[in-house]
Amino acid sequence: MIILLWILTTNKLNLKSLKNIGLLVFILIITSCSTSRKVAHGEMVEMKTSALINNVLKQSPQFIHLTINSRVNANIDNNSVGLNGKIYIKNGEQIWVNISKFGITAARANITPEGFQAFEKLGQTYIDGDFTYFNQLLKVDFIDYEKLQNLLLGRIFVELNPREFKSEIIDGEYVLSYIDNEKLERRAEEGKYIQTYFFDNEFKLKKALLKDPKSNMELLVEYAEWTTVGPQNFPKSVKVLVKDKKTQEVHLEYNNFTFEESSTPFSIPSSYQPNKLLK
Repeated sequence: MIILLWILTTNKLNLKSLKNIGLLVFILIITSCSTSRKVAHGEMVEMKTSALINNVLKQSPQFIHLTINSRVNANIDNNSVGLNGKIYIKNGEQIWVNISKFGITAARANITPEGFQAFEKLGQTYIDGDFTYFNQLLKVDFIDYEKLQNLLLGRIFVELNPREFKSEIIDGEYVLSYIDNEKLERRAEEGKYIQTYFFDNEFKLKKALLKDPKSNMELLVEYAEWTTVGPQNFPKSVKVLVKDKKTQEVHLEYNNFTFEESSTPFSIPSSYQPNKLLK
């Protein structure tokens, strides 16, 4: 959801310059990881919504430390950019992101259950906020550290109450739909999203679609090329589209990962100024 925050609060982006390169830190932190061998497929089985949700929720991270080296390609306001990124996750405790261009650090972010900090070097600005602020800005109530980490790792990132969703099998995929989707299409309600989630036959998240019926903004996240890393599965490719007045697209590709602890230096220089986009 961080990408939504930035696109909602940015009027005009010029990615041909590095002035807005800090934006890509926040784009990058809604991604996943890579791996080496493909996962075998099983058969689709009819089941109750509660059973499907239970299987989905079993897909929880099984690591302590995870470091990912990646490539991010973005097309925002018809400007394309390619950058290198490094993500370190200490499960349940910290997400650290470093963005570089030509081998030089351009921006950095540090996220913990207590809040969110980031800075970008060219404009010499920083962000220091908490998840309450992000929830108020986006008019949602589910963003916290756990949900953000789940989104990053291709896990379901919203609360799934069996009484609030219906399930079915469509074109070889399990589909979970919010039971009020049709109602919201007819009459928007503040803070409520139209939601649909698609899973493969092993309950791995393939696609998440959220739409704000009030503004017609859509967030689409697609996970592809799921593969196995040790005892768990991760997507190798992640595409993020934000559809508003324009369509913003980000494609992330991962080329290396380790289950080892990484150094996570983070300090906001005293001369940097608060980023005006988030005031």
